[in-house]
Amino acid sequence: MTTLITPAVLAYVPPDPPLEEIVPQRDRAFFADPEKKSLLAAASAVQELTPYIGTEITGVQLSKLTDAQKDELALLAAERGVVFFRDQDITLEEQHRLATHYGVQDRDPNQEDPRHVTIIGRDNDIRAFGDFAGSYHSDHSFEVNPPSYTALRLLKAPPSGGDTIFTSQVALFDKLSPRFQKMFEGLHGVHSSHRNYMLSINGGGHPLRSPIETHHPLIRTHPVTRLKSLNYNPMVVTHIAELKGLENDHILSFLREYILFSDDLSVRFKWKAGSVAFWDNRIVVHRALPGGYDITQREGKRIAVKGERPFFDPETSESLSERNGRLANGSPKKTNGVVSGSNGIATKKLDELEGLKIEN
Repeated sequence: MTTLITPAVLAYVPPDPPLEEIVPQRDRAFFADPEKKSLLAAASAVQELTPYIGTEITGVQLSKLTDAQKDELALLAAERGVVFFRDQDITLEEQHRLATHYGVQDRDPNQEDPRHVTIIGRDNDIRAFGDFAGSYHSDHSFEVNPPSYTALRLLKAPPSGGDTIFTSQVALFDKLSPRFQKMFEGLHGVHSSHRNYMLSINGGGHPLRSPIETHHPLIRTHPVTRLKSLNYNPMVVTHIAELKGLENDHILSFLREYILFSDDLSVRFKWKAGSVAFWDNRIVVHRALPGGYDITQREGKRIAVKGERPFFDPETSESLSERNGRLANGSPKKTNGVVSGSNGIATKKLDELEGLKIEN
């Protein structure tokens, strides 16, 4: 496949109009018990897989979750980035219903079925020039409303190979030097779907919408936890809007390398048939590892919901280290109106912010 502007690209007319920005419903994590007692009490085991990202829950069926447990799952994903389940009996219809609890369903520009993306195995040579199959990314961040909560269920998985690596963008921001943190705040990445659009058409695909470019803050504020995170997608960010040419070359090169050297901020998940990953696409980048296995043995169904337009609010957000330091000094952590629990919200000016009123 090629990203060249071919006759096929010039002749193609997408069937759907551009998407309009929406204001999503209030994030379901705001309605969760901060201690997540209903969800965690139902589990036979709960394991944090790494210090910064990834929790595996055993003994819970997603198909049987109550509304309260669904809200607590959203909060856990907002805090831990990704939550894993194994041996799930959830059907595709039940997966759709789970997604509708969290908001308006998202549709990838290349998504054939209106309700889900089919994930397949790949054997690309990821070292070949112009191959991006193994690149870190967050799902179609070029949209005005990129996805928030995302669920991927594997129907079949090879005995080895096909793992997915998830990396915390909250931790990526936190580990930057204070000077770099300050420099990146206020910058905007230009997220473009043009390359994906041409790759799709030249590969025989039929993208639903014309390509777009969207400016999103390079550092964003999570609407629930109020933690700062990096908001960088190596696959679609073409440049930083406020920087000049050589400045862009060096900063984007640094960011790409920085993510690749983040094993300590990542979790690698070994899939089995019936496994489900539920993650917060706003604060996580991921990459599937292709090659070395029979690609016909890997298939999954991914469903996501639309999130808010990314924003950065320096007045009400903080880094992970600032959060931990404040709590270590005895300052309370305000969570969904409760001063306790594990999802923190910076209290400064909260009551003045529209849309952040406590509605437990």
